[in-house]
Amino acid sequence: MGRWVIALAAIGMGLVAAAAWGQVDQAVLGPTVYASHNLPSDAITGFNVTCPPGYFAVSAGVSNPGSGSTQLSVRPLRLRGFTFRFGNPATNDATRATVAVACRKSSGGAVLKVRPVKTRVVVKPGQMRSGTLACPAQTLPAGAAFDLDPGRAKSLDSFAGAALSVRTSTASPRAFRFRIANAGARAHDALLQGNCATVLTVEPAQLRTRISTYTNEITAGSHHIVHRCPAGWTALGAGYALTSGSVRIDGAAAIGAKGSWWARNTATSPVTAQLQVICARLR
Repeated sequence: MGRWVIALAAIGMGLVAAAAWGQVDQAVLGPTVYASHNLPSDAITGFNVTCPPGYFAVSAGVSNPGSGSTQLSVRPLRLRGFTFRFGNPATNDATRATVAVACRKSSGGAVLKVRPVKTRVVVKPGQMRSGTLACPAQTLPAGAAFDLDPGRAKSLDSFAGAALSVRTSTASPRAFRFRIANAGARAHDALLQGNCATVLTVEPAQLRTRISTYTNEITAGSHHIVHRCPAGWTALGAGYALTSGSVRIDGAAAIGAKGSWWARNTATSPVTAQLQVICARLR
């Protein structure tokens, strides 16, 4: 297993406080809210998960995927929650999925700010579409989001499968990066989103953000993989980049001080995948 790390250090008010989530002595509280839902066979199931009053939802993902189902979307729901949609085909039994939302609030004089960004892309049949979604100045990428079938956002009818899939969802110190594949016979559009965050404070400090990318060997079958932040750091996001069509990510989430992924390889031979965790602290 290999790893490469990007480290960013900055002095100033906006970026300074963006990493305050990782510091207990900065009085930033960050619980994870979990929600489990049944996914009936041959149906699209949607639901919302919100943070407690006073908290902002900075990122979200799947902590335990429903076997055989497909995550169609995870999107910010204003500033306090996320909305999810899953498709479960008729060939699959009813199942159950668990999602996780990272909720944050600051105290002690710091003010947490979340700035959502988004763009819409069209992916031609049999092709891939790459794109970058930049965060505004003085903010950092926190949680990536997507909707692979925005035209059916309110549909709860039968589900025959998804043409689009997310092959890359990673971050640099200033932007989100996506790569979407279309296995269908016609063009499809996708909505790409992200939450960019900062915390305003009157005290100058140094921000250290580590974006660590691990190269993991994925053998046949389904596997749960965890990569932890260093001691004293907090996980802000969990991303991935896939190069083999036999591998898919059924779930990815930043939980506490770790990134969590469910990877599945349908081939008999091992292949590699890159898994990324964004960690931050303030000092």
